[in-house]
Amino acid sequence: MLGLSRFCAPRSLILAATLGLIACGGGQSGDPTGTSGSGAGGVSGPSGSGAGTTGSGAGTTGSGAAGSGGYTPTGELADDFDGTGPLIGYTTNNESALPEVGRVDGRYRANLVDNANDVTLHYHDAQGRLDAKLVSFPFDVVARNIGIGTQGDSQSAPPPTNNPYVFAGIQVHVPELATPSSSHVVVGHRGDVHFTVEGKNTLDGNSSVNDAGANILPAGRADIRIVGNADHTLTVYWQEPNPSPGSIADDWNLYNGDGNLPGPAPSYPDVVYIGLITYAFGYNGIPFVGTCDAIEGG
Repeated sequence: MLGLSRFCAPRSLILAATLGLIACGGGQSGDPTGTSGSGAGGVSGPSGSGAGTTGSGAGTTGSGAAGSGGYTPTGELADDFDGTGPLIGYTTNNESALPEVGRVDGRYRANLVDNANDVTLHYHDAQGRLDAKLVSFPFDVVARNIGIGTQGDSQSAPPPTNNPYVFAGIQVHVPELATPSSSHVVVGHRGDVHFTVEGKNTLDGNSSVNDAGANILPAGRADIRIVGNADHTLTVYWQEPNPSPGSIADDWNLYNGDGNLPGPAPSYPDVVYIGLITYAFGYNGIPFVGTCDAIEGG
């Protein structure tokens, strides 16, 4: 995502950008903006279950606990994406924005081949595809070896030719999936800031974005950790991918030194959606794939 000095389009033109323009006049650096896509298909229930109502704008409902807004956690978030096939047990928001998502050879894999009207974007009011599960605070979630790759080799980062905006990462979202309030941490190319980690808060359709600096992840991949604290705030960490989690100790870096994402954060209830996103701004760098080896915790 670009800094404010490069972009600050009128609010009407920023509908669909999620790559880091600062919300105009908001004082945060941010993505360039675009035009939101055609409404991406609503919410489908947990994959493989046949539950949920597409296009309803609602999440998975249940009796819930006090303060949860009637949303019931769907269980352990941990997933090793074993085998090949559709994702299992996820609720999907805006599936049509990015149709080619599933398990491929033991990894989450999203194949992004089209970004017409910035339909995949997560920025301001624009919400691309999210595959997520309901999780209760407090939580500690790690995405292993998550990042961007080429279609021929998902573990080889595409070159940053023409300064693309291409990302894969984790998003925390309020339980009302139709409401554009979320926090995310993604890995990829952010315009002329290549091989970086980007952090973003979006509150009621207004995004604040920054990054952790250029060339900190030369492989275009990372382990990303988001801790949901008891007070419902988030603390974010990253590291280069640990080749042997459990055998080799993790060596986490606090995002930008304090673990905080930029700008005002949503006031999260007891239960939130946490899941995976892959998206782009514009057409440079397309096609590409976003992959993740595993999710731990929840």
